[in-house]
Formats: sequence, structure tokens, C-alpha cells
Amino acid sequence: MRILIAGGGSGGHVYPAIAVMEEFLRREPDAKLAYVGTRRGIEARILPAYLPIRFFQIHARGLARRRPLQNLIALGCLAFALVETFLVLMRFRPHVVIGMGGYASFPALLLGALMGRAFPLRTLIHEQNVAPGLANRLLATLVDKVLISYPQSKRYFKRARRVIVTGNPIREEFYHAKRSESLYRKFDLEPRRRTVLIFGGSHGSKVLTGAVLRAKAAIAKSEAIQFLLITGNTGNEHAIKNELLQAGVTNVVVRSYIDRMDEAFALADLIVSRAGASSLAEINACGKAALLIPWEGAANGHQWKNARILEEEEACLLMKEKDFEKHSLAILIQEIVKDEERLSRIGKNSMRLARRQATASILGEINTSTREARV
Repeated sequence: MRILIAGGGSGGHVYPAIAVMEEFLRREPDAKLAYVGTRRGIEARILPAYLPIRFFQIHARGLARRRPLQNLIALGCLAFALVETFLVLMRFRPHVVIGMGGYASFPALLLGALMGRAFPLRTLIHEQNVAPGLANRLLATLVDKVLISYPQSKRYFKRARRVIVTGNPIREEFYHAKRSESLYRKFDLEPRRRTVLIFGGSHGSKVLTGAVLRAKAAIAKSEAIQFLLITGNTGNEHAIKNELLQAGVTNVVVRSYIDRMDEAFALADLIVSRAGASSLAEINACGKAALLIPWEGAANGHQWKNARILEEEEACLLMKEKDFEKHSLAILIQEIVKDEERLSRIGKNSMRLARRQATASILGEINTSTREARV
């Protein structure tokens, strides 16, 4: 059995793919897996460590609104990526190609769908967000199956052959994460304090990091609360630490990146984050209360649409970016954290939305497609 997965550019596409691949290899250790991704995305840094998985890099670039020159370059890269991907398909000869979204998935799914008309090859796409991205919208009518995370996404895929609600796959460790003394020590945190985790996804968030720095004087006085700030690649970890240290802030731990985010989630009493689909699935899995600040620059407003699903179920607190920037982060957090009953209710509602069988559902669809391809 040979499975080719394509996608990348951000953790929101890559981490669901990793969850699927890890579980697939656990169940089918003899299966052959390969991944097509970009040379510049997060997948190029993470996936080479997964030895059972062959990683093929292609020269793909995303389109950008109001940047015609960059889009011309992206179209040129697409032509080159189609040639690269065709060679990968001929070399690897997969039974199934599954796209996890993002511009890196487009060449493999387009070619796979066209080749599937003449060869025993099946194609699937998975959409993590409520509102699909451009690649998945274009591919939806060509592939054999569209797998979605939210039932509300069905309206975007009315012309697809088959649409199946699976949920968004996440790594299994998020379902088992528990706080412990050793974890507090690992992150230089204190068990006696309430812990607020702040992160902006795999790329980080200047808005969230900036909110911490603006409120540093008030944060220093919040002795009952401590912060774990994940800056991503949007901030200089050393410079941020120095600025906080010079302001006398000792209750903020700064990290640029954490490999085991499930451990950070386990310690959090409150999570402040963007509203990427994978982050929300992880928050739900851990049953955590979250204050969501959707990224306003997200294509098609998809982060706001993601967060609204949770807000409608009272499974999060939701605030627009412009409103968030008007508040003092320290005061805002103090007001939220002191209402323990509300935090508990939000956390329980969040856990209720978790789709624990998402990975298994996707693997079931892949196996069915593999059997169909072999017939």
C-alpha cells in the first residue's frame, strides 16, 4: 500500500498530516508513505525527522492578494512544481493521494485526479477550516472524496462527488496530556500560579506578543498568574526576554517554539491564541478554556468563521483583534481567570466539541479508497 500526502506551508496543514501518518504507520507498519511539500514551509523542517516517510520537496509558492508580481512568480513556480510532482507520482506510484490543503497540495491533487481517470489512483482532500482555502475549492470537483472537519463546510462543496464529515485529526498525545510537577519544572513554571498559554500558531503573532510587552508593568504585579509565551518566528526570543527582564517581569516564560505543545496545553488554565483550525482542534481535545483572537489577515476570514463555531456553543471567548489591542492584557486576563466557574463551563463545552475519531475516520476513507484503487 502506497499513500502520498501533499500539503504544507503552515502547521495547520502539516500537523494534521502528521497525525494521520503516525497512526497509519502504527496500524500498517508495512505501508509506504511519502509527503510532497515546499522547501520553505514548516514541513521542510519537521518531516525529515520522520524516517519511515519519504519527503519530496517542490518549488511551490502561494498567491498573495494585491501582489501581482508575486503572483506571477507563484504561477511560474506552479508550472515547475507540476513537472516535479509528475516525476514524484511516476516514481512513487501511489494508490491514494490525499491533500491536506495549502498551495503545496495543488499540483499533486490536480495531477492525481487527472491520472486517476486512466490509472488505478484515488484522490481525497481534507479541509481543516470551516471555509475552505483556494486549493481545496478548486480541487473539490475533481477529487473522489472531500473530507471536512465541520458539518457547516458542506455548503462550500455542493458540486463535489462525495463529502464526508471526519473532524480534524490531531496527534494522539493531546488527548492524554496531564499536568505534573516535572512539566512545571520543564517550562520553568510554578505549580501554585494560574498559567496562561499565549501563542499565535506555527508562525507566531506580533499582535499577541506585542500585547504582552505593552502590559509588562501590570503583568509583573500579577503575582498569582504566570504566562508561557510562544513567539514563533515573528519575534526575537532573546530581545523579548531582555525587555521583560529589564522591566522586572519574572512571571513570563518565553519560548520561540515548542515541539511538544500538548505538554504546554496540559499546564494551561487559559489559552490565548489565534483561531487556526488545528489549534482549535487541539484546544477542544484538551478541554481548555480559550480566548480567541482570530487573525484578520486570514484568507476569506476563515479564522473568524472557525472561532464563531466554538463561540456559538459557549466553548470559547472571542474578541476581534482591534478590540483586543485596546485592552490591557493583564487586566483582561485577570478578569477572565477569576471567574473559575465560567472557565470550567467553557472548558467542558470545548471538550464536548472534540472529534476524537477524526484520525480513524480519515484512515477508514483512505483504506476504502486504496481497496477501490486496487480493484
